[in-house]
Amino acid sequence: MDIIELQNLRLRARIGFSPHELAGWQDVVIGMRLGSALRLAGESDNPADALNYKPISKAVIQLVKSRRFALVEKLAEQIACLAVLQFGAPYVEVSVQKPGALRHSDAVGIRIARKPADYARNLAYISLGSNIAPERNLAEAVALLRRWTTVLTVSPVYRTPPQGDTQQPAFLNMAVKAHTLRSPLAFKRQVIDCIENRLKRQRDPHNVNAPRTIDLDIALWNDESLEYGSKPWRIPDADICRYAHVAVPLADLAPDYAHPQTGETLRKLAARLDASGLQKQDLDLDAQSD
Repeated sequence: MDIIELQNLRLRARIGFSPHELAGWQDVVIGMRLGSALRLAGESDNPADALNYKPISKAVIQLVKSRRFALVEKLAEQIACLAVLQFGAPYVEVSVQKPGALRHSDAVGIRIARKPADYARNLAYISLGSNIAPERNLAEAVALLRRWTTVLTVSPVYRTPPQGDTQQPAFLNMAVKAHTLRSPLAFKRQVIDCIENRLKRQRDPHNVNAPRTIDLDIALWNDESLEYGSKPWRIPDADICRYAHVAVPLADLAPDYAHPQTGETLRKLAARLDASGLQKQDLDLDAQSD
């Protein structure tokens, strides 16, 4: 396999977990080796036959500028995922170095190699809602999902009237599409429960429709219909077929996804539900989570 090399991309990143690292930006040096088929471009001398590496480098720069990372491992994995899944690289090596991270050493870093088969992971669609400080809590929840999963796409945010108990503030609802190596039960316990606990979700056994700081539910999992846990929880989430505030954000993420039980696309399913109360919001979740 032929290789294109991007050497020593020098950027400033918000990276680390020590107190002195959380205060500001730090230098990182990123390298990439992208698998490609260069023989045709070598024969034709036509730029159209060559891999255009400029959009990849721009995407990496935007990723580093817009996210906060605790570990270089997470940053490297996100870059590799971007190269393989968004730009179709058949192979990628990513190196990330932090200059001056260790005394008496020029830099400390890691190098990883990934192929498309490495991303044959579970595809999870997560529904999120909040009506207590909703802008802040949705942003925090998405930031934590980015930390503990590989977030692929985030839907628009919708302001929606409350269901059941109408004497409370309106909700903000959205959905996230993510890759994960976890099973549904592990995802519930290790990701959803941790996020809800961190954001101080309180459950009222006498009012399931009470106000909440955050609510996360696995709405869809791959293309499967299943039960998990002792409750049990069910996938697909039954509310997809009942409420526009659940179906519409999911349809934004995957309009042609066929519901595993009804066979309807999410686009058609969302279109037949009453969405008159939904109002799309202009909310920058990245800015809110900084």
